[in-house]
Formats: sequence, C-alpha cells, structure tokens
Amino acid sequence: MSNMIIDCHCHLGRYFNFNVPGHSPADMIKSMDNISVSRACISAHMTLTSDIEPGNEEMLGAVSLFPGRFVGFFTFNPHYPELMGSLMPEYFKNKGVRGIKIHQGTHMTSLMNPDYRACYSFADKYRLPVLIHTWDGETIEGIRELSSEYTGAVFIMGHFGAAPANMKKAADVIKTRNNVFGDTALSMMMERNIEWLVEIAGADKVLYGTDMPFIDPRACLGRILGAHISVPDRERILGMNFNEILENVKDHEN
Repeated sequence: MSNMIIDCHCHLGRYFNFNVPGHSPADMIKSMDNISVSRACISAHMTLTSDIEPGNEEMLGAVSLFPGRFVGFFTFNPHYPELMGSLMPEYFKNKGVRGIKIHQGTHMTSLMNPDYRACYSFADKYRLPVLIHTWDGETIEGIRELSSEYTGAVFIMGHFGAAPANMKKAADVIKTRNNVFGDTALSMMMERNIEWLVEIAGADKVLYGTDMPFIDPRACLGRILGAHISVPDRERILGMNFNEILENVKDHEN
C-alpha cells in the first residue's frame, strides 16, 4: 500500500435526505485510520443544500479539531455572492483550508452562472483546487472552457463525469488541460474501471476520491489496490498527484 493516501473527495456531517452513518469528524478519522488514509478533503453536507454558513463553520471546526488530517474545502454558493465574497477570504486565512467545493446540482444552477466568477478568480489567484460535481456533458464542457480561462486554478471533475459515456468526454478534457483532473468517486462503473481510467486519462490525472461518509471508502480503495496497474501509477493515484496540487497552493495574504 502507498505510504501516502489522500482522499480528495469527502463530505462531513448529517444529510437531509437519509441517514449517513459515521458522519462525525471522529467517525471519519476512525474510517481513515482503518485504511491508512493520511488526509481527507472535506466539505459539509449542510453546505450542499441549505445552510451555507453553519456548514462551512462545521468544516472549519473539523479542520481545527484534527489538524493535518482534514483538508478543508470551502463550499461556494453563487446565490449569495456578497456573503461568499466576504466569507471566502476569511476562511482561507486558515492554512488548513486549501480548496473550494462547487455543487451546482444541489444549488440548482449552472457552472457558468456569472456569480461563480469570483470563486474561479480567487482559485486562479491562489492556485486552489476546485472540486466540481460532474454529472453531465454540460458541466464537462463548462470545465473545458473555464480551465482554459483560469489556468492557475485546478479543476477536479468529481465522479469523473458519472456515466461511462460522460467519462470518455471528461477524459478528453482532462488529457488536454494541465489543470484538470478526475476523481475515483464513481457511482456507475464497469469491471476494471481503474485500469480504464488510467488508459483514457493517464495515471497522473486520476485522483483517489471516495465520497466518504456518503459512501463506504473501503470499496474504492479496494478497486485501486486490486487494479492491474503499476506500483508507481497506483501511488500517483492514491496520493502523489493530489499532494502535488496541495504543494502548489499559494498561501492567502493575512
């Protein structure tokens, strides 16, 4: 197993629609320790639906409670541009917060909403990873356009496009953009899916992500550990790729 495993796609806390076991920070640390995960990137479930301020505070609390284990992702909701514009710089003064989460689906908007522009510009300035819920062709094409405009930001296609047909479209963008990656939090997949993602996108552009605690992380780790890929490729996917992204983040001016 890799010496450094970083889960780039996790959540935190209760979810409004159904029960999510093991959702507390302590529960998630226990899950991480069980499978030797060094760090996990978190955004709160609350921020994806309604309570943007308490949810981002919940994220920050977990980052502070377990320093070095959680990487905070600030969730940006474009329906509150003035609030986001005032809160976002404050959160990134904490060096445990190193990324931005966008879920245009639950926020019922488009990735091209003009009120996202402040978020993209901020990520571009500080070379931040932006994790985007990627579930359709429109979002993939949006990332194609945005990644060429905001070249300092790193765009992560969460779920890699979701359906196999969209994964091929996602890979076409990922291969042609130095600042676009895809993660392994797959809800729909075929046999030998990790080998296939490496084949169509390249091992240096695939990131380990699980959707924990929404989904049990052990299954995803097993798919990578059991994949017929080289040891260097496995290590890149499990941690090295994302660690390089984190190392490139520019600290916010205090």
